[in-house]
Amino acid sequence: MRYRSVVLDMTVTLDAKLKQLETAVNRQQPVRDFLQVIEESKEILSEIQSYIEREERSAGEINKTNYNK
Repeated sequence: MRYRSVVLDMTVTLDAKLKQLETAVNRQQPVRDFLQVIEESKEILSEIQSYIEREERSAGEINKTNYNK
């Protein structure tokens, strides 16, 4: 995978966003804080999907992507 390190870094960032949401729940933070973190997470997820789509498929790959429902 050509963008392996970038994608892995983004998944670490996404994991941090999930932990941030857990903390927000525990501290009963305002809804706008949740919405901001969720929007940032969606952007990261979109970037990860973009990197994956740019990857060439191998000859033996049979998986079909259907993540944009």
